[in-house]
Amino acid sequence: MKTFTLNHSLIGIALLACGMTAASGTLCPAGAQPDPQEILRHIDSNIMIGSARMTARMSVQYSNGEIRTMEFISWSQGTDRSFLEFTSPARDAGSRFLRIGGDRMWIFLPRVGKSVRIQGHMLRQGLMGSDFSFGDATENPSMVEDYSATLEREETFNNRPTYVLYLEAKRDDLAYPSRRIWVDSQHWLPLKEERYAKSGKLLKTMILGDVRRVGDRWYPFRMELNNALQADTSTTLQIIEMELDIPIPAEIFTMRNLEGGDE
Repeated sequence: MKTFTLNHSLIGIALLACGMTAASGTLCPAGAQPDPQEILRHIDSNIMIGSARMTARMSVQYSNGEIRTMEFISWSQGTDRSFLEFTSPARDAGSRFLRIGGDRMWIFLPRVGKSVRIQGHMLRQGLMGSDFSFGDATENPSMVEDYSATLEREETFNNRPTYVLYLEAKRDDLAYPSRRIWVDSQHWLPLKEERYAKSGKLLKTMILGDVRRVGDRWYPFRMELNNALQADTSTTLQIIEMELDIPIPAEIFTMRNLEGGDE
């Protein structure tokens, strides 16, 4: 869920090759072409954070019109520690998710009464039946480390100026060998992303919106995900409240907390 990629470490703001800083929001001089790898560095700098606590609502909409809505609280620290607990509805309350060490993940379901390690084929399953897979949560949050980028064009998306980048994986073990992203050229935030299989088949499409300024950065508070391989559902994540760079007790990210919580 990228658990949902709120779990990033803060790094310094990168300067684009065209001489622009994140604070200025100034576009490149006419005719100048920004370095696509610098655009990725700029994205990383904008979204990477040291720690965060957020309350969010996740809605899964089915093709028959039914909508299943869940709320949760999550904590994250650095790039490899995340904890999430569902608070509603009643049937899902107390379900918890823990990720430590990057790819070590467990889920605790009250009706089962024990934690289960998430690995192998389970990585392809959706978190609580959503379109966000457990495998998405294990991804390296840094795009510039995992992908090489090509600038395809500039275009307007949702009334915002964007750079359209095509990304190719630098390693064979990434879940998505290629991606295409629409990057807001002033806020340095992806507004749309398409994720592809090695064959070039479209796997997932994500739309990011409700962009708000949080401190000195911009962040999407709404994310809509459509899984091309699962046409009967779509998932929307709406952040209700978010705190950045806050102290988080170490015991949050423990098996004891996963299996016991406040009980």
